Amino acid sequence: MASARYCLTCVTPLVAGAPSITPPVFSLPQPPPYPYGSAAGYWEYHRAHKIDNTKTGLLLLIIGLGLSWIPFIGAIGGLVALIGALLVILGREAFGREHARNTILALVFFFVGIGVIVAGALALFFAAFSYRTGPSSIVQPTFAWFGVITVIGGGVTGISEVLLTYALQQSSGRILLWTAYATSIAISIVNFLFVLPFFGGAGVVFSALFLTSFLGIIPALLYAAAYYLARQRIVHREIPSPLTPPFMPPPGGIPPTSGGG
Repeated sequence: MASARYCLTCVTPLVAGAPSITPPVFSLPQPPPYPYGSAAGYWEYHRAHKIDNTKTGLLLLIIGLGLSWIPFIGAIGGLVALIGALLVILGREAFGREHARNTILALVFFFVGIGVIVAGALALFFAAFSYRTGPSSIVQPTFAWFGVITVIGGGVTGISEVLLTYALQQSSGRILLWTAYATSIAISIVNFLFVLPFFGGAGVVFSALFLTSFLGIIPALLYAAAYYLARQRIVHREIPSPLTPPFMPPPGGIPPTSGGG
């Protein structure tokens, strides 16, 4: 149009002296730079969640160990303790590098020990099969090897029970852990050298089961006492030490430092 004062495409004034028109600018609301308001708030929330996992895991470990020595019910206690150990492993990051490393090592030792015990169980199965299909002279050496492998497997698994909370313990708790470990090894040797030979024959399984279960109360209660001490340190906020979140620059970048250089 001849009388138009502005370009219909770019809004450029066509008449000298006509004021320019600035198109409106729409801005979207910006999210906060960090979840939970700040970097410190996020790390504090993250740490609190890990601490709760560890406290719950230690409580389940105490309950599970308290049930583990009871015949037949002990399997339920073992499952409860296993869940508790997994929670402790999940909460490892809140208590420093040493504890985080120890929990991973505990997991490795646990599976290695279980593998050794499974190998012993396969040897026992071979002994039972050989007793039916071959000479009985094969059975006794196989039972002996089963006992040795079981002692070794229990010793490897016991290291995982020591490492799981070792970095959380003071000297008294560490003494309890090593005493429980030594006691469990001693009981395994006693079972192998005396209990199994004494209850030889068809009744070996049930007779030895009850006796070894009641002997197992000693290391179970020692481990439970050590885990209780570690949990009390967390409840009383003796551990973990205050967490310093990793450095995160503000949204606007790193501010300039004052002074020369």
